[in-house]
Amino acid sequence: MIDYILRLVIAGIIGTIVGISITDARNARMFAITCIAAALITITSTEFYKIFAGPWFSDPGRLSAQVVSALGFIGTGLIWISDDKQVMGLSVAGTLWLTAIMGILIGAGLHHVTVTAVFIAVIIFWLVDLIIKRKILKKDNLN
Repeated sequence: MIDYILRLVIAGIIGTIVGISITDARNARMFAITCIAAALITITSTEFYKIFAGPWFSDPGRLSAQVVSALGFIGTGLIWISDDKQVMGLSVAGTLWLTAIMGILIGAGLHHVTVTAVFIAVIIFWLVDLIIKRKILKKDNLN
């Protein structure tokens, strides 16, 4: 029982870290909830499989696969075309999808893989922001 609670707490922390890295603290809740929900559905799926212990009764990957499908639906709602014909929200939708995958990994007990993925994702967010800011500063100095 403690292991499951620990997994959910880790999922909440990981989701919050990823959410804060890409958006503001207020919207980070969406990432934390998504990560916790994905972990919870994976825990439920694997435990349900253990109860029946027969491949003809259940498939532990089915519920987790539905998380990916559901995030495709939710992610579509986060993407829009702005008034100046720019596609917006792709990075948020993609990051929410990544957060759900991290939740699935946490729910399956693969904490080390998730921590590595968070580390890589946060570094990518930081580097891309740094490159964009330098590019904008360079552009401003040329004008």
